[in-house]
Amino acid sequence: MTQLTLVQGLALAGDAVPSVRVMMPDEPGAITRRAVEILSRQIGQRCGAKVVSSGEAAGLVEVGIEAGIGTEGYRIVDGPGGAVRIVGNDERGLLYGVGRFLRSSRYDRGGFTPGAWRGTSVPRCPMRGIYLATHFNNYYEAASPEELERYVEDLSLWGFNLLMLAYPHWQYAGYNDAAARKMTEHLRRIMRVAKQVGMRVSVGDALNGGFTSTPQEMRCTPVPDPLGRHGNFGVNLCPSKPAARAQLLKNWEQLLDQFADPGLDCVTYWPYDEGGCGCPDCWPWGARGYLSLSRAVSALVRQQSPHVNVILSTWTFDTPPAGEWEALSAALEQDKSWADYIQADAHEDFPRFPLERGVPGGLPLINFPEISMWGQNPWGGYGANPLPGRLQRLWDQTQRKLSGGTPYSEGIYEDINKAICSQFYWDPERPAIETVREYAAFEYSPAVADDVVKVVEVFETNHRREQIGPSAQEAFERVKGIEARLAPQAREAWRWRIVYLRALIDCELLRTRGKLEGEPLQAAFRELTAIYHAEHAHSMPIRPPQIGGAGSK
Repeated sequence: MTQLTLVQGLALAGDAVPSVRVMMPDEPGAITRRAVEILSRQIGQRCGAKVVSSGEAAGLVEVGIEAGIGTEGYRIVDGPGGAVRIVGNDERGLLYGVGRFLRSSRYDRGGFTPGAWRGTSVPRCPMRGIYLATHFNNYYEAASPEELERYVEDLSLWGFNLLMLAYPHWQYAGYNDAAARKMTEHLRRIMRVAKQVGMRVSVGDALNGGFTSTPQEMRCTPVPDPLGRHGNFGVNLCPSKPAARAQLLKNWEQLLDQFADPGLDCVTYWPYDEGGCGCPDCWPWGARGYLSLSRAVSALVRQQSPHVNVILSTWTFDTPPAGEWEALSAALEQDKSWADYIQADAHEDFPRFPLERGVPGGLPLINFPEISMWGQNPWGGYGANPLPGRLQRLWDQTQRKLSGGTPYSEGIYEDINKAICSQFYWDPERPAIETVREYAAFEYSPAVADDVVKVVEVFETNHRREQIGPSAQEAFERVKGIEARLAPQAREAWRWRIVYLRALIDCELLRTRGKLEGEPLQAAFRELTAIYHAEHAHSMPIRPPQIGGAGSK
């Protein structure tokens, strides 16, 4: 259980110091060295304070490992001579303690002010993941390796310990396609960075997903989809056809081989979006074809990589009802050896079956919250989209029965939402709005944290584009006041720019009554496009509107 001993919340200890010495234990591990590197770099970049590993300095931070705190937990205490000691139960715990220390500290022109938070904290949920979608030339596909490396590091500081990626078979002719080889190496690079900061890694795709070269005779029958929730790019295979089944198993075997280096910890099977087959032998998909093929692929995984965990997604099961949850529960009651986790969630409310009737097979349950696409089009096209109220409501529905989760991310515009989910997994009792306040204090300044919370609450009220009200003008005025109090580093960082631009855009849309017109909007959309590296994004709604061009109204 999480134990917290707070010292005046966001209060700060002492005066700002121009230099800090960071001391490591003898023979530090690779993650410890990375944690110290991140700590030193973040302090230097955020306020310019000099960070040294030896010699004299005005401040002292000691890091170390001491078992007994609790798996992946940490403790921050006062050390001798005014030092701050950050101690992890293990190397991951130390990294997360560094994250907490950084978030509780202050960075301004006077230098670095160490945070006053002291206490012990141990995560409640063991599976604290994030799913980064890499497709359509979105941020995770288009950003430079250096940017992605820093962003994965930033996520680890919030306590994420699993990185989930998908291999988009449907974009390529085969694994040897030049573009496919480029994507494989891109995903490997992200995985390597994740491993360096203690994250486990998972790869997956639609269970019966195929390449564009899939022969017509192997392809599936589209699934019934009256609610438009299941998705179909037209290249899925029908596992009830022997040749197609053999090809699917070969594809999965090759997928495992593609990521033998850096090494997988999990694989994830997706039933829908993309996935599924509606032929008489496979439908209902979640009750027949998906179950049969999942067991076959799991046998392959267990044989080839016995240590790899299988995450079985139930995304959009029984949408509409088709007996899928019932069938999965019955199957796992007989044999659950082929799955390790059940992943459940939906576009709207959390599925009722696992909450009311138990998780199939009694397996650990993880969620898959939608933090990117809900309620706006283009996704992220208007800047930051914080949704603390919605995420809190959905989290409360799960009744604290989760072992963690993997939020679905299409880009960096929902950075605040990622932080909220990370803290739900760390401490299920912590309100979302408290995480927003901690995020604002870290990324902007403790002095403006309360004002940022008020702005975020207005953003959520005005989330849907057709519902922007007079509060948008008040929020923009508040944002301008906040900006005037920020240090240059915070004011110029993308995390502030996407908040500022969201307030500006909402205010302009209020003025134009929803029309996309005028130079202020045009300039704001251009800047967001550059921040997201979305200049060549796919026509799907992951690029900000273009006034006077495609996407304008």
